[in-house]
Amino acid sequence: MSGQQDPRDYVSASIHRDFYYNNILGTPTLIKEYAKVEKLLVESQYLACITIQVPQLHRIEYNYGSQLYSKLLTNVTSLIRDVKEQAFRGTDIFVVDLLDIDTFVIFLSPPRDSGTVLLDHLEVICERTRLTLTQRVFELFYPYTHEYLRPAVGYAMAINNPMINNTRLITQLVTHSKRMGEFLSTRHGYQSKYALQKLIIQRDIQTVFQPVVDLNTLDPIGYEALTRGPKDSEFASPLLLFLLAGEFGLSFELDSLCRQEAFRRARGLTKDTKIFVNTLTMTIHDPEFRGKYLEDLLKDLEIKPENVIFEINEKLAIDNYDVFRRAMQDYSDIGIVHASDDIGNGYSDLERIMELNPGYMKIDISLVRGINNSYIKREIIKSMVSLSRGIGSQIIAEGVETKEEYLTLRDLGVPYGQGYLFGRPSPTLDPIDKTLLTAE
Repeated sequence: MSGQQDPRDYVSASIHRDFYYNNILGTPTLIKEYAKVEKLLVESQYLACITIQVPQLHRIEYNYGSQLYSKLLTNVTSLIRDVKEQAFRGTDIFVVDLLDIDTFVIFLSPPRDSGTVLLDHLEVICERTRLTLTQRVFELFYPYTHEYLRPAVGYAMAINNPMINNTRLITQLVTHSKRMGEFLSTRHGYQSKYALQKLIIQRDIQTVFQPVVDLNTLDPIGYEALTRGPKDSEFASPLLLFLLAGEFGLSFELDSLCRQEAFRRARGLTKDTKIFVNTLTMTIHDPEFRGKYLEDLLKDLEIKPENVIFEINEKLAIDNYDVFRRAMQDYSDIGIVHASDDIGNGYSDLERIMELNPGYMKIDISLVRGINNSYIKREIIKSMVSLSRGIGSQIIAEGVETKEEYLTLRDLGVPYGQGYLFGRPSPTLDPIDKTLLTAE
């Protein structure tokens, strides 16, 4: 038996999994419900199922441990159970695939109406399930994966065949459904890429502006230009828009479009108003957007270069600061300032400040949220205010949402702020209601 798995180990693992799913998650395994599933096959002479997989779920266990994995698996189970209760019949059988433990299966009972052919509706049921789960699964896993994690939802049907064992038919049915789910997931990915390419070519984005205010006077010093995709599309969320662009290798193309549209829309700003434009590190090297070309463009748009601040989004690492500084020189030569974005979110902040000496440092929302109740956050911000003064930089606190946060930041000496308290991103430059922020 050397080199072979002891069958008793498999039996023991199966019993453990069956106990875990049935008693911990409240969802039976396929083995536990096998008799009911086989009865559907025999009585109807066919059997259809929907499978739901979260392919990256196992990575949670490897990266964060089994405790968080179990918690998220419980949440996924709850999501699918809710969908099953809302969109499926009570006689449909919801189980977990015992061997592929991150796969859920819903075996569909025959339609009540004998005139309804289940096959005609199977793909529709599958797509409806996918659409219902995708956003919820993404929101659940994004804090841990920072990716657009999609569930793979598939479907398949098997016809009863007396020549083949029922167990084999049911096993093959689940396998084929999972393969269909993988195929459909790949197809949706290609469709999304095509839709994003089309969006970029047709320039189907909207630029909105959010004010950056002086915390002492509450007057706007400028506006950050932000991008929104088409409403009622998967690109409506800016987070998903840029996540998918990165996934499809279209970050450069999308970022270039966003920058061009931001400048075009900035024509309506007053001459002394600053415009903050988000820029990826890679697009700083764009040869078609440097030096004389950019200077002429800004002149045509009647935008002063000294009022342009490029917010460098350094989630993509800067591999060579010397090369990056040389590229930035073309911009600084005509008066453009750069800002380091998301300071405080863990992306080598001190190294970025030391190497690039930014004109502005935008403090990440994680340090701003609840700062009035956090001694540690206040001490960190105090240190950053002192640092900024020493190197001739300016601090902008992002994500200010409450009056208490605003007053605390102002009292700590932070000069500028941005957030919903002062104004939400809008196509129009709405005035700030200063009476809401009067200190008591």
